Formats: sequence, C-alpha cells, structure tokens
Amino acid sequence: MEPPAPPRSTPRTAPRGILAGVVLGAALAAAVWRPWEAPAFVEQVVERAMASPAEAQAWQEQRDLRGRPVDAIPDPPGEGRVVSARYWLALPPYEMEVRRRGGRCVIGIHGVDAQVSGGGWTAFAEGTITGSPEDFRGAEARIVWSCIGVRLRRSSAGVGKLTFSADGREVVAVYLQGAEALSIPAADTYVKAYGRLAVGEKPPHGALKGQIPYTQALARHADDARVVVSGRVVTPDGAVVPDALVQLQGHDGTRVHADAAGRFRIEFRGRDAPWTQSICAGAFGHRNGETALFTGDPTDDVRVELVPLDLTDHPEYRWVHPAPDRDPDQMQACGTCHSWQYAEWLGSRHARMADHGHVTWERARMKRAGVEAPDDCAACHQPAHAASTGDGTYAPRGVLASNHCDFCHKVTHTDDPARSGVFGSLVLARPDPLVHDRPGDIHRVFGPSPDVSYAYMGASYDPAHSTSWLCAGCHQGGGVPGHAKVNTFEEWKTWAASRQDERFRSCQDCHMPGASTINDQGKPIDHFAWQTLHRSPLSVHSHAFRGTEPSFAKDALGVDAAVRWDAAASRWVADVSLENRGAGHAIPTGTWTKHVVVGVWARQGGRWLRAVGGARARLVPDEEAPAEGLAAGDWRNPGGLVLGMLDARNADAPATFWDPPIAGDLLDTRLRPDEKRTFTVVFDGAAGERPTLELRVIHRRGAIGPGPEATPWDRSRYDPPPEVEWSRLVR
Repeated sequence: MEPPAPPRSTPRTAPRGILAGVVLGAALAAAVWRPWEAPAFVEQVVERAMASPAEAQAWQEQRDLRGRPVDAIPDPPGEGRVVSARYWLALPPYEMEVRRRGGRCVIGIHGVDAQVSGGGWTAFAEGTITGSPEDFRGAEARIVWSCIGVRLRRSSAGVGKLTFSADGREVVAVYLQGAEALSIPAADTYVKAYGRLAVGEKPPHGALKGQIPYTQALARHADDARVVVSGRVVTPDGAVVPDALVQLQGHDGTRVHADAAGRFRIEFRGRDAPWTQSICAGAFGHRNGETALFTGDPTDDVRVELVPLDLTDHPEYRWVHPAPDRDPDQMQACGTCHSWQYAEWLGSRHARMADHGHVTWERARMKRAGVEAPDDCAACHQPAHAASTGDGTYAPRGVLASNHCDFCHKVTHTDDPARSGVFGSLVLARPDPLVHDRPGDIHRVFGPSPDVSYAYMGASYDPAHSTSWLCAGCHQGGGVPGHAKVNTFEEWKTWAASRQDERFRSCQDCHMPGASTINDQGKPIDHFAWQTLHRSPLSVHSHAFRGTEPSFAKDALGVDAAVRWDAAASRWVADVSLENRGAGHAIPTGTWTKHVVVGVWARQGGRWLRAVGGARARLVPDEEAPAEGLAAGDWRNPGGLVLGMLDARNADAPATFWDPPIAGDLLDTRLRPDEKRTFTVVFDGAAGERPTLELRVIHRRGAIGPGPEATPWDRSRYDPPPEVEWSRLVR
C-alpha cells in the first residue's frame, strides 16, 4: 500500500533485459491472460536504486512530523474484545498493525520508502476477516485501503487481501497498486508482499519480499462475462438499511436501490472489474461502505456495511483550509488531492464572496437608508465564519470565511429557503472533533456519490448535493419581508414544475456540469478520484460555478436583429428579438441591482444614426439621450432595453432589494424561462443605403451609469468585474 513512485524510477534487482521482459509480460498478462493459457508465474521483486542515507533520513523526519498525526486508527466497529498484532511487511519493511473485533478488522500501516523517488507515507484500511475472533491464525481478510503520500502529497486507494499463516506468525498481502509504481503501462496492477510478526528489531531492507507484480497470477473474469452480485446493506449491528444506493465502484451505470429489506442485485460485465470487484453503498445519515471481492469469491449474500452517523452539528469543529500549500505540515487540505476542483473553485465567485467590494458597498448603503432591513449578509457571503461564531457582522475575512470545500460538504440539506444561509436555511452536520472514528482531521464529507470510500474523508452519500435545494440555501430569500432579495430558487421551481413531461435540469446540471475540465487539446480530462480509480469525465463535476461568463451566457440568451426601412415614417427600424432559451430562471436572476442591458446602434456610411423612437435603455437617470447619434458602446441611454427589477420612481433605474417600491412602481422586465420578446428601435437616416446595426449585450452588477468608470464601490483585486459583455452582433 506504499505510494507509487514516478515512472522514472529504475529497477535494480535483475539484469535490464530480464526485468524488462518480466514487466512487459505482466502488462500483457493484465490485458489478455486467461486461466487456460496462462504461462507459469514466477515471482520477481521489482526494486529501485536506494536513496542516499541523508535523503532517507530527511524523509523519515518529514514523515514523523507530517504523518504521525494521522497514524492513529480507530477500533473496528461493533461490540466485544479487540485483538491486535503487529507485523513487518514488504521490502523496506513497513510497520503494520492489524486489529480485529469479531469478523471486522482495521489496519494501520506506515513507513518510509528509502528508494530513489521514495518518501514517507501512511495508510489506513478496513474490512472483514475470517477465523477465530481471538487471534489471526489461518485468517483471511478482505480490505479497502486509503493512503496518503507524505512527501509527494499523493492520495491513493484500493482493495487488498491478507492471508495469515496457520500459526498467525506470517502474512501475505495482495493489493491493488498504481501501475506507475512499477513502470507498467496497465490500468490495474496488483502486487504481492510478505510479512512476519514484529518481534525484536526491525528487519533490514530486503529481508522480506515485496512489490512483486502479481496481476498475472490472479483469477480474472473474461471481458464479456456476465457478473451478478447480490446481497444486503446493513449496519454493523445487522440493522437493515433500506433504499440504499448500491453500485460497482466507478461505474455509475450499475447503480440500483436496495429494497425495504436492504437486498440488492447488480450486474456488470467482466471487463468492468476483471480481478476485483468493489461493491459500494451509500444512504443518507450513514458513512459510505465498500466490500472488496476478489474474482472467485462468492458473489451472493454479499454484505455491505454502512456505519450510522451522529448528525449533531458541532460548531467547535475547525474548518480545514482548502489550499494545499498554506500549511506545509497539513497533508489533508482539499486542494492537495482534488487539484482540478480546487483550481476551479479558487477562480470562482464562491471563493471570493467574503472579500467583495460590491457586497460591502451595498451593505453600507442598506444600513444607511434601510434602517429596518435585516443585516444578514454574512449568512451567505461569510457562511463558514458565521456558522462557527454566530457573528453576523460583515468584514473582509478571506476564503476560510466563505463557501469553501469543507463548508459546502458539511451541509446536509436546506431547511427554510426563505431564511438566509446559515441563519436558518443551510443545515450543517460538522463532526465532533473529539471523536476520532476516522484518521486525520476531516472525518466527514457529504456528497452525491455512494462509491467514494476514501477513509481520510469519511464520505457520506447525500442526495441533496445533486439537487437545487442545496443551492436554495443561499440563492433564495433574505431582504425585506414580501420582497426576497434573491428569488432564484422559486423561479427555478416554477420552471421545473412546468416541465414535468421531460427531465428538467437542476442547478448543478448547468452550473456544475460534468466533463467540463478541458485539456490543451480541447478534450475532457479523464479525472481520477485517486491513482487507482479512474472516473468518466461525465461524472466529475466542475467547481468553477459558471454563471455570468460570456461563453456560458450565450447558451442561455438568444439574440437576433434585423433592420428595415419604414417608408411611411421615413425612418430605419431595428427589429430585435430576445429569447431565454437555456436558463431555468429569469435573466438576470439574483439580487435586484443586477441587470442585463441590450444596446442597439446604427451606422450609415461613416455616420452614427440617432435613436429617435422605440425602446431605450435608460442607464443614466434624469438624463435624456444626446441629440447626436451615439457610437456603438456609448451607454448614455442608447436605444435598447434593460432586463431587470426596475424602479419607476427613479427613471427605471435598477431597484434596491432593501428599499423596494410598491408593486405598481416595481417593473420586472426580466426574461422568464422559455420567454421570447421583441422590441424595436427607430433611427433617423436617409433612404437608400441600408445601415449597419451593432447590438451588444452586457451584464452589470450595480447601477453604474454609463459604464464601469462610474462604479461607486472600491474594487478589490478579487472582485468580479462590474460589467461583462455577453455578446456582440453586427447586422
């Protein structure tokens, strides 16, 4: 279970030609081997050159500092006596402790790979074990393991099998290992290692054998074999878990729901899991469970255990910072393993909403003019800070105060969307920091997948994380009673209810789409959750939280325009059509100060024409359009339209959510889902040469008059721009 080394590592225990043949043979065997045509298997240790003593000592000190805090392992679940034993395992060798309670076991193993490109690591495993509950004599264990590389900061995971000798003094481990550790170009590589009881001093390097490529020796399913696995989902004490979601790990197409008695049956092809089969299950209120099978193990009456969780929220829990480089001694930062998702989140508005010039300016303006307005900004803009302290005051506090990884994945559901964020809407279930039923600091994350079993996360399936109700916690409610400052969730509900005859989309489907991380060649990246489990790009969701980006907006708002000559009026007329063709909510949505402006200009030869009639985008209150024609991009009330919540008392400027006008003066000009709208702009000009139309669509965050230069708030370097051009059309 040691962390894989980079492919550049070089074997040293055998002549180059012999070893290359062994490695290549193992790779080919992994792809095409069948029991009836398998060549005789010969064990061959793959080794690399040893690192210098000074380098190995530095790695040991690094492991002692960073790895030791997560070495502690819990006892196996259940009641009764816990029996433990310590073994030396594999080539270096490594220290391994095995604990059993009845038919359940946990394993802690750690050490330093003192070979070139090595380093320290620590791992934790859990599973089932046969034999007498009093010892390990003749026992066999099936385990699921998780590993953290201390030096290289890599995570890996997999399954394994431990076979103990008749006297319990020796053990043989076979486990899934990243292929790159052995420079083998195969998706799955299993290795074998030998161990013995840890009696006396630690054996020297090489006293035990390990890292033996073993895939060729394992039984495997034929690619087209039909594999059926059936069993039950229960808690450790045998209680039924009805309606649990069960699947083959990494293959969402195999998902089924267990019945009322916890029974399930899944089916897949041999190519999906040739050598081992990880059967995973998840249910709300339980930690995800996984049972490891090796090909040839019984596939009926398989038991998958889910440990019930205490969903009491503990505000004293300390948030884990997402940045992988903030604390050099903290190995469990979310960005360490989930680098793509971390990078996407870091560039998103979710990461910046705790330090946001527009928000602080609007809040100060509200407090001056809207004395009765509830001061609840922190509930959504600084939810992690507000949830931990109960402090509703708002001030720039950095990303750990905002909506970061650990915060969002501690949310179980939304209670009352009309209330703001953590002040009554979002329900958290932070673990008790004094309970160490998981190694490390995170203990628990909620998410939409039942097959995430990485032990240091303590993943728990929560269907709310794939529904719009999760987003409703901050994207609905607040403001003045009767006038929600954000109504996005209710807009979505109305739209979704109107589309019951087809599959509607949740917020995550559009704003967190799968297969959205693209490489330099424009192809979706084949993400992996860890080094031994690859996932389809479709099942890995973006954490960029797209919303107002032009590339995204163009799929939501359709715009077209044409120009014609009106002979009766001797004027040129621009006909403009708009369509909300892709958003499941109004365009724009969110707080009332946000608005979308469609500007229309016309040029005849070298002269810009004056808009003399039709629709007008009134962006500068108390000012009429200039007498001269406006050039494209001049936003001093050009011909066009403003989509937003407008205040008729204030020259149709965007309304403020904390001081709303009465219903008769509140103009909602936004585009509803699937709505089409047309308008015209009339220009002066001579008959003859057809004018060129230029149409621009911009999204604005506040009442910024003729352009961003009039932005009234101080912009920090992390602020989103006050104005974004969505599209430009020339006709």
